[in-house]
Amino acid sequence: MKTNMKKTIFYFSSTGNSLQIARIIAREIGDCSIIPITETKVNEYVGGTGRSIGFTFPVFNFGMPRLVKKFIENLNIRPDTYCFAVITCGGYGANTLGMLEDILIKKNLELSYAEEVIMPKSNASAPGDETVAKVINSAIIRVKKASEEIANGIKRPVKRKAACLTQVTNSWLYENIEAYDKKFVVTDKCTNCGLCGRICPVSNIKTSNKHTIWLHHCERCLKCLQWCPNEAIQYGRKTIKWKRYHNPGISMVDICNRPG
Repeated sequence: MKTNMKKTIFYFSSTGNSLQIARIIAREIGDCSIIPITETKVNEYVGGTGRSIGFTFPVFNFGMPRLVKKFIENLNIRPDTYCFAVITCGGYGANTLGMLEDILIKKNLELSYAEEVIMPKSNASAPGDETVAKVINSAIIRVKKASEEIANGIKRPVKRKAACLTQVTNSWLYENIEAYDKKFVVTDKCTNCGLCGRICPVSNIKTSNKHTIWLHHCERCLKCLQWCPNEAIQYGRKTIKWKRYHNPGISMVDICNRPG
């Protein structure tokens, strides 16, 4: 995929939080394209002198989502590129930005600007609407400040923390990850709308004849569970009482892996 923009943000978003952040940054810094990682194969080099490359994605189990990690590892970035990242988390990002920086170091680059922002959680402790609004508003203020600094080329080094925690939990997360989806079940609330299959970032879900099948290359993003309009998808028994969450500023059309 080619772009004539001077700035590009590659994003991955499950609940829509990171997509909202990417859009805010793009709007604030101007002359910027937003490209979804899950629909992108970049074969040519990107970035270069006077150009910026950004990354926005959620923290998964105190680390990087596997598909994001693989994408950035395979991304060809020119020398002297100003690389920035604004990641989202429900409370603690651990050493996720350090993981990203390590990948860039192997490419003889640096993570020039690193920031993490707290967004609403998407698990059993998902907050109510009032809390969601407060958390998002606080995040927007922080992201706008970060955007101003990014636009001015300011450097904000990574603050490494809990590197061992990140390494251990991420190793556990990726172990047998393909078999993770064996616990997904579909209740009789399912209308066979097929949305889960359309929004899965790795095409891991097949729907036909009122049957929903997971194909065992899951990335554990829980996008299917959070966005199911009838809350028909469960993960074993533990999600039955979960409050479903997706960013109120992002629609189903937005989240279907389309450019922002």
